[in-house]
Amino acid sequence: MDKRKISNICFAAAILLFAIGMIHKEWTEHDSKNTAEQQDKVKNIIFIIGDGMGADQMNLVQAPNHFERSHSIGFSKTYSASNRVTDSAAGGTALACGVKTNNGVLGMNADSVPVQSIMQELRQSGLATGEVASCRITHATPAAFYAHQINRGMDAEILQDLYKYGPDVFVAGGNKLLVPDSLTQAGYQVVFSLDSMATINSGKVACILAEEDMPTSPMRGDTIRKGVEQAIRLLEKDEDGFFLFIEGSQIDWAGHGNEGERLRAEMQDINRVIGYCMDYADTHPGTLVFITADHETGGLSLPGEEMTPAFTTGQHSGVMVPFYAYGTGANQLTGVHENTDFKALLLSLMRINE
Repeated sequence: MDKRKISNICFAAAILLFAIGMIHKEWTEHDSKNTAEQQDKVKNIIFIIGDGMGADQMNLVQAPNHFERSHSIGFSKTYSASNRVTDSAAGGTALACGVKTNNGVLGMNADSVPVQSIMQELRQSGLATGEVASCRITHATPAAFYAHQINRGMDAEILQDLYKYGPDVFVAGGNKLLVPDSLTQAGYQVVFSLDSMATINSGKVACILAEEDMPTSPMRGDTIRKGVEQAIRLLEKDEDGFFLFIEGSQIDWAGHGNEGERLRAEMQDINRVIGYCMDYADTHPGTLVFITADHETGGLSLPGEEMTPAFTTGQHSGVMVPFYAYGTGANQLTGVHENTDFKALLLSLMRINE
């Protein structure tokens, strides 16, 4: 064989080896990309709101302070469509539905047009949904995730929305308003204790723990954390994933009342809940824990060596509030945001609209 033929064969072989190498590289990069995307995809969201919880409120927590475990942090602007100082209805609606609305409005935009919440959209996508709150289930913030009403005080209409659009599982107060027969007709198994809830293994569950709102902390003990545990036990049975909303409702009320020690107790309670949820995320990859507030209440400051709570108002304030993220996708949540941004950001992390 002459030298020219040998040279041509070697050249062709080199080209072939180069092509094989490029194809292998492309396959490897494609597989790596798919693996990374799977690792970053959020399956479960635990969405925690500390009602009225600003940055200084977090500093009242005693060690271990689980806020400090967060993988990323940022700040959220809280003003409503009608006021530089939001109320819980408009603040909750912004977080749940991704729209600014007027104070007092639930699940509707500023023109009173109903808007689906993240919880409702995820439920339609096949995920299980739940709510746990230390207030009555029809109160402004939990209601913002399922109700569509022009006034947060329209309890009868909010109840009808609960029966039609409510979460699969909820643990809260409100027995004085709720109608067990209507809940049953809506498919709920109705129980009045966490022990009774623990005997149920599937289906929709309404666990009602108080006539109106739950007792204050520490009088209610570890009820909220245990309620979260029971809710997750049921929700995680859904192979598609779940969305769980949790509210530390009475942080706000302690701020309104300028009650420093009560505020400290309420913050310690939500801190225990956050720790439990972060521990769950550690053992369940694909879980994102997102923590924020609808607004700050009390204009809290912590002067002096003892950091004794000092208040500047008995109302809400218009300051930005912090948000914290932990678990899968947490690195995508940082910076300064409008409170309306989070619905779309969280949906994108779940790849729901792709």
